[in-house]
Amino acid sequence: MIHDGGGSAPIPTGKPNARMGQTVSDMVLSLAIVLGVIGAIMLVTWRPTPDPVREIDPIPLLAFANSQADFPVLVPQIAGLRATSARWEPTKYSQNDPVWHVGYVTAEEEYLEITQSAASNEEYLINEIAGITAEGEKSIAGQDWLVFDGSDSRAFVHVTPDSTTVLSGTVSAAELEAAVASLASTPLVE
Repeated sequence: MIHDGGGSAPIPTGKPNARMGQTVSDMVLSLAIVLGVIGAIMLVTWRPTPDPVREIDPIPLLAFANSQADFPVLVPQIAGLRATSARWEPTKYSQNDPVWHVGYVTAEEEYLEITQSAASNEEYLINEIAGITAEGEKSIAGQDWLVFDGSDSRAFVHVTPDSTTVLSGTVSAAELEAAVASLASTPLVE
């Protein structure tokens, strides 16, 4: 349409308006094409969410720790435990004695850890059982263990002239006792 500039009505040009031929079906078709492209991109790039627990193999470090320690380095022998961390190094409280540490996640997604060291000083033990209180003693597999219990976690502690062993975690008391009873210096082969 052309205006004659005089303020009067526009003069038709004779050309049909291009937008007059568009329909709702064209809009739906365009939307379907765009959604199809987005769907194809998502299909190509989609990846399943990985397990947030990163498992490690503590066996090589266990062999190394056993070769260096003056005591048998222990691991729980319970099927279904997934090792998530392992260390054989001194800590701030272990008076330069290396500490064997392995953290596990159970099948029920609870945490269990073992720490073991020749360190027998009070600071080391207090650090390992921080936040939980002594509940007494219990004999498990012929050994006397100190029992500690807290609102969210618990621990069993065994002190010998050669080493201090602490099993702790958020597992139930029965599961922790089973882990204590299963301790051995060679790993379980599943």
